[in-house]
Amino acid sequence: MTDIFSPEKRSWVMSRIRGKDTGIENKMKALLRSSKIKFKQHPKMFGNPDFLVGKKTLIFCDGDFWHGFQYEKKKKPRKKFWKDKIEGNMRRDKRISRKLRRDGYSVIRLWEHDIQKRPLVCLNKIIRFMR
Repeated sequence: MTDIFSPEKRSWVMSRIRGKDTGIENKMKALLRSSKIKFKQHPKMFGNPDFLVGKKTLIFCDGDFWHGFQYEKKKKPRKKFWKDKIEGNMRRDKRISRKLRRDGYSVIRLWEHDIQKRPLVCLNKIIRFMR
């Protein structure tokens, strides 16, 4: 499938995508607040987690496209740049999760589609990890 935008327009569109305060992060923040769970958003620590809940539980809200949801089952991007980008993100995510777990943290990675469509399942997962 060819891109409907010119390379310049595509570059501009992609530059507007932010890494912090995304829609799924805002939804997760509202969910945590409504459940009266204390959290710190964007704690300054290795791996840049989205939330720190309690003292040792870290939450990452991973976008389906950027972090490769079912990447092996899906059709791969044609452009080498995007393929390398997504696969690099997946490798980095694994490396960060391993190190944080070795350092004694519980790491929860939640997919964008789950946060949007099944927020209570995500909340229950967080509560389970906090115990």
